[in-house]
Amino acid sequence: MERRDFLKVMGASIATVATSSLPLSFLETANAASVNSIIRLPESDTARFAWTVDDGCSHDAVKSYINFVAENDLRLTFFVYGAVAPWQTNAKLLKPFVESGQIQLANHTMHHPLLTKLTAKQVQKELMDCHNFMERRFGIDAKPYYRPPYGGINAQVIDAAAEIGYTKPMLWSGTLADSGKVGSAKFMNLAKQGIRDRGIVLGHANNMVAPNHFDRLLDIVNSRGLSTVTLTDAFDV
Repeated sequence: MERRDFLKVMGASIATVATSSLPLSFLETANAASVNSIIRLPESDTARFAWTVDDGCSHDAVKSYINFVAENDLRLTFFVYGAVAPWQTNAKLLKPFVESGQIQLANHTMHHPLLTKLTAKQVQKELMDCHNFMERRFGIDAKPYYRPPYGGINAQVIDAAAEIGYTKPMLWSGTLADSGKVGSAKFMNLAKQGIRDRGIVLGHANNMVAPNHFDRLLDIVNSRGLSTVTLTDAFDV
């Protein structure tokens, strides 16, 4: 099933899982992720959002994101799909930003399966294989943040992940819908909807759609007086 088709099917159930019983404080949500997935940042005196980027199937897109962050003093979280080559081919460029904390790496599994179709042990293997890759290549412990591929999550996935230290399942409040082809007008309309205070924005480094719009995306960020934060910035307080 194509990613975009799956998300149409899953949309209603994801919204229910993510929002039906959120506690009043999103920090409580972050610290009780066995109950809920996280879709928003905690409240803050600063207007801010988390720019999160999944997969990394395109070498050029990953490289463009790294350079964009460097040139504009932004903060970003990559959700790493561990089996794809660009994390290796861009590792030398990326590692200093990971070490400084300007770019955070979080877990998006090793092979990008639909976790709700796996056993608990298979879920744990997918997460730990990606975890071990990031530890070896970048010297980091990516726990506790992960994003289930396709947004596919249920109680078994949450519990299996929590058993191995992945206790903060991250979904999103807005998407750029750029995992595949998307027109410029639709892309920018989604960006305007998603880039907001306390938002967790989902993008992808699978093609050059977002990099080709970086200047326009930055205009939205700046015009709204927003700063960018990593997930660690927002939740590890």
